[in-house]
Amino acid sequence: MYVLHAQWRADGRLGVWAEDAGAFVGRPVQGTRHPFACAAGEVAALLAAVGPGPAWLAERGAERWLTLRLPTLGSRPTPSPDLPVGSTARGLALQPWRIPALLFDVPEAAQLLGELFDPVWPGTTVELPGGRTAELAYGASLRWLTAVHDLAWRLVGRGRVLPALVEEAGGWAARWRPAPDAPALRETAALAAGCPPIARAEAGPNTTGTALLGTVLDTLTDHETRTALSADDPPLPGRPALSAPEGRSPAESSSAPVPGAGGRSPLDSPPASPRPGAPSGPAPAETSVVPSPTAVSGKPVQRRGPAWLAALRGHDARLPAPPEPAEVARLAGWTAGAEPTGEVRLAFRLSEPLGTAADDPDGVAPDENWRLDVLLGPADRPSLLLPAAELWSRGPAFAALARTLGDPVEQYLAELDRAARLSPDLRAALHHSRPTGLDLDRSGALAFLRDTAPALAAAGYGVLLPAWWRRRPRLGLAVTAHSEPAPGSVKRTAQADRDAVVDFRWQLAIGEQPLTQQELDELAAAQQGLVRFRGQWVEVDAAQLAAALRFLAARRDDPQLDTAALLRLALDDGIVVDGLPVNTVHADGPLGDLLAGRLGRLPGARRTPPPPGFAGDLRPYQERGLAWLDALGRLGLGAVLADDMGLGKTVQALALLALEHARGARGPVLLVCPTSLVGNWQREAARFAPRLRVQLHHGPDRTAPDATADLVVTTYGILQRDAETLRAVRWRRIVADEAQHIKNRGARQSRAIRSLRSGPRIALTGTPVENRLAELHAVLDFANPGLFGSPESFKERYAVPVEQSGNREVAAQLQRLTGPFLLRRVKSDPEIGQQLPAKQEFTVRCNLTPEQAGLYQAVVADLLSRLRGVRGVERKGAVLAALGRLKQVCNHPAQLLHDKSPLGGRSGKVERLVALLREALAEGDRTLVFTQYAEFGAMLQPHLRRRLGAPVLYLHGGLPAPRRQELVDRFQSADGPGVFLLSLKAGGTGLNLTAANQVVHLDRWWNPAVEDQATDRAHRIGQHRDVQVRRLVCTGTVEERIAELIDAKRDLADAVIGSGERWLTELPTEQLRELLALSADAVGE
Repeated sequence: MYVLHAQWRADGRLGVWAEDAGAFVGRPVQGTRHPFACAAGEVAALLAAVGPGPAWLAERGAERWLTLRLPTLGSRPTPSPDLPVGSTARGLALQPWRIPALLFDVPEAAQLLGELFDPVWPGTTVELPGGRTAELAYGASLRWLTAVHDLAWRLVGRGRVLPALVEEAGGWAARWRPAPDAPALRETAALAAGCPPIARAEAGPNTTGTALLGTVLDTLTDHETRTALSADDPPLPGRPALSAPEGRSPAESSSAPVPGAGGRSPLDSPPASPRPGAPSGPAPAETSVVPSPTAVSGKPVQRRGPAWLAALRGHDARLPAPPEPAEVARLAGWTAGAEPTGEVRLAFRLSEPLGTAADDPDGVAPDENWRLDVLLGPADRPSLLLPAAELWSRGPAFAALARTLGDPVEQYLAELDRAARLSPDLRAALHHSRPTGLDLDRSGALAFLRDTAPALAAAGYGVLLPAWWRRRPRLGLAVTAHSEPAPGSVKRTAQADRDAVVDFRWQLAIGEQPLTQQELDELAAAQQGLVRFRGQWVEVDAAQLAAALRFLAARRDDPQLDTAALLRLALDDGIVVDGLPVNTVHADGPLGDLLAGRLGRLPGARRTPPPPGFAGDLRPYQERGLAWLDALGRLGLGAVLADDMGLGKTVQALALLALEHARGARGPVLLVCPTSLVGNWQREAARFAPRLRVQLHHGPDRTAPDATADLVVTTYGILQRDAETLRAVRWRRIVADEAQHIKNRGARQSRAIRSLRSGPRIALTGTPVENRLAELHAVLDFANPGLFGSPESFKERYAVPVEQSGNREVAAQLQRLTGPFLLRRVKSDPEIGQQLPAKQEFTVRCNLTPEQAGLYQAVVADLLSRLRGVRGVERKGAVLAALGRLKQVCNHPAQLLHDKSPLGGRSGKVERLVALLREALAEGDRTLVFTQYAEFGAMLQPHLRRRLGAPVLYLHGGLPAPRRQELVDRFQSADGPGVFLLSLKAGGTGLNLTAANQVVHLDRWWNPAVEDQATDRAHRIGQHRDVQVRRLVCTGTVEERIAELIDAKRDLADAVIGSGERWLTELPTEQLRELLALSADAVGE
């Protein structure tokens, strides 16, 4: 018995070799020569015995050696599973073996694969010379390659091919590419997943089934298409022109039209009027003789056209010269539009790698791996997008899509194939059994940003790019000014004089960051492309850089400018000087004070009572807050009301709107809040300010904003989606509740709210600073745009000294600067503290179980091992990831392992929590339990319900607003459940949960402000019982040590909150080892 194998080599040729069952007895091993492989002459004899076609082809095979890495047991390669020679156990190692084989070029390879294809019997019986009869089995690699050829053959016969211009190692070429429909896409994915390891035994680029399938399918499709279109190629004896397996019609094969996937000929010129948005442009005026598809079996027709048309028709696919980029884009756009889109809409999201922070002194290069993810959703709901991975999980998202789309997988694959015609790189994702996206290097990411993304957007796909690309920093000018008194005048410090003359210096800047000479030299050397600049990705244009350098040389001798001109430079964001934008202006003296907003304090000590019609009483501090808001509003200035959680920011804001309404102010006020607070604002407005006409701009049936409404309430999510509609309204005011949602200036919701037209703005937040002072600046800048300078200047002036050095003097200076525009009262203020019940805080220490301790030590050991030899962003990423895993271990092993295993008896912290909750329920107390991990909360809820024998509510970010409000109302009711489990992000802000008098923080958030904010759900105005707060910490772990550090620094955090976990990534390895090491007392009895 023999087994016939096939190998698609890296050089594009097919190698065929065979194994002999008889050779397994007595044949010795000689070096690295495969002891059981047949000689090349024997392989030819086996092929000749199959039939006349393979015999004719065997004569054209070249005898060569293959080197394949095969499973090896001891000193011998393991036999093929198809051979009945005893043990077929896998080898213990892969070792290279030299194997005699016949090599075939692509035309003969396609013919041979077509001859050997048999979908029923994986082999045949052959008669060998000498009258011997033997069984010839087809090995897994040969069966797989014949199946790939069969797919290519069928795609060509059905016209499922399209032309493409591709850049290859030897230059540009015109190729035919497969254009599979949904069933063929599923077959392609199955082939990629089922590629046998022996087919990938040759070292080279095709080390995965996906890569090998793409190479073979592309090559065979191109060859078979050319064969079908050629009327001059004589078929082999007894064979049709198209390499059809036995049983297929020669007439079908030799005359099969190749119309292209859309029904028109791919050899016809692309339509003169491409569909809207498709790339267009004239084809090069080259001349060639091109046969029409109707002439495949007849006489060629003379036609003038570009050279690539002739290359598609002939045997040589190479182009004499590179095509024009517009021509490549035009053809790609045409092929992508060859089919109408279905009910699925795709979007592509490019995610940049984590880079070095802008203030990183090391300037370490970042990870170069960019990620392109595919998202999908119904075509009639473009705002609903799900990761493609949801398709393969067969979870609720898949079920929802299946209800409206029939077979979402089939439609997804068809749309992904259409997109792949615009971007050849996407074809790699198609060959995965479950395609979800692909990884890109820096050049691939830039090509996607520059070329592929616009083409995909023009073709109707959604494209989600990094925020910096949509508003990427511009190369422009920076002005640094120093005030000087004008001749004959006296220098004054109380105000900025528009007649003064200032000395200034022009610099180049990226965004608002001036370039040093060294950075300028580096950018000039880079010329163009995607480069890192102070931890951010930027695109450098060589022509603009040259223009900037010429400008600096010409202005070197012009060092003075009048103040009025400088103010225009500072206030006009769109100003251009000699074709270059002015990105930033810095100044000192009174001018600098004006630009930075250092204005005198407003007297806000007086109190303003609520207006007539306001249904409620204000406490004295709330009346002062109302007076302060009113005074700033009369000056046309915005305000940040940052009172502690529970002190009535909502009531103060409603009182201001009621006061202005009573004075006759008209025009809608837009209030933006998180989804969970929409109902609360609606109820509070009806309760306290019933004269205000309130409109909810929320939900799928929302209508356009009503210009006659007094208050329009919407959410940050709706704001992003309806930004254009909301920009059409001139708002009398904008109020941003829970304004920490706009702390990231680059986020879509932040950009959307800043783009609205309005009068004075108000930001309401109990945590103006959660992690970084940049967040404070973002909120201040929303309330008073431009008043506090650029984020970069703010960071340099305040953030770095306060956050990195703990400079209390600078912190006090910042407090003086922001004082007129930011009002913050806390519960510890003497006047306010008298109006609240007491709050007792405890740290509850828990022991780890042995299982937790083992996992903890494994995570620490893995981290310390990975830190050897790594620096910069890679080190920071490793430390942060390990900290997250350690926190999960401290919660429960199942959270780290994601194995859905039972929770009981495996976590000291969970057991302690159960005990605390049982005690609270027995005493009639009601408890809020916060966890930062929504996934762990979902695991914990049923466990607590079983252990306590009582209902346990769970609120998390995945719930719609009505369901969240239903849970809150149920808990706040007199007979509500005793335990309310909440995710920290979804339930830690905005909610009124005064029915609880106990709060448990299950896992520590390194920022105390976030924990305090969550605690204030219960400890707020309206609470009549003392509140007990417990923070669960695992003894002898990183949780305990960091909790001690946080407590030690809390007094400084009251002035400025630190930088979250990020400071831990800067610790030397030895200090990090001490911080993370597990103490001897960590494990309980």
